[in-house]
Amino acid sequence: MKNVLIIILSAYSLLFTANNSFASSTGDIREGNKLYKQEKYSEAADRYRQAVKQSPDSDIAHFNLGDALYKKGQYKEAIDAFTKALSTDNKNLEAKAIYNLANSKFKLGSQSADSDINSAISMYREALDYYKRAIDMKAGDKDAKYNHELVEKKLKVLMDRAKNQQKDQNSNKDNDQDKKDKQDSSKSQDKSGQQNEDKKQQSGQQDKQDTGSGKEAGPKKDKGQSAGKDETKGTRPSGAGKDKEGMTPEEARMLLDAYGQEGTIDDKHESSGPASGVLKDW
Repeated sequence: MKNVLIIILSAYSLLFTANNSFASSTGDIREGNKLYKQEKYSEAADRYRQAVKQSPDSDIAHFNLGDALYKKGQYKEAIDAFTKALSTDNKNLEAKAIYNLANSKFKLGSQSADSDINSAISMYREALDYYKRAIDMKAGDKDAKYNHELVEKKLKVLMDRAKNQQKDQNSNKDNDQDKKDKQDSSKSQDKSGQQNEDKKQQSGQQDKQDTGSGKEAGPKKDKGQSAGKDETKGTRPSGAGKDKEGMTPEEARMLLDAYGQEGTIDDKHESSGPASGVLKDW
């Protein structure tokens, strides 16, 4: 036999009344009951609302309205109606309202299990409390006992789901933080690398500037040396002139004898350029 979990959610049969204290609402309740049996739950709910309007303290009108709303899937509104029916002095009616409240809370929790798991867990726990109350009021209520055991199992499954979701969220947060830390570290490394690159570029530019300054200084030095040589060359013709002017008459004659005439020496001297070359010839 298959172990199929089927929750018993059928509400207790509608209640009928002939109580004279609710005579003004009796007609609407009877009409509502007829519509309910025809599964015209919206129309039945309207008639029960009329009965509640006429007799706000009618426990039967509230209970039957809760039944019709439950069938429509309006579990939150059904809970309100069943809760108001608890004001009854009829213990049998109270036990039935408690059982139907438990069913309504379970169904409402099931609707939000996927969208709001914490709300669903809260509704399941409240349903268990009402099932327990129904069992306490009527020990032989097998339906309430069965549903209590079933909802306990469903609650455990839901709580395990919630724990796993929390673990996943924590894991995702850790992963996001690790990713952020890596990105920050990468940005820091990139920034450090860029700074080092900037320093290298600045250093290279400085070296080029220093090299350029050295090249400019060198030619100035050479020019100074050239000027020195020029000065040296300039001094020698001056010395050579003195040597020429300081010759004795005998040396002058010897030169004239060697070249034949005085003008030749002057021409040669003028054309030979630096006197040092001529002096070496001597």
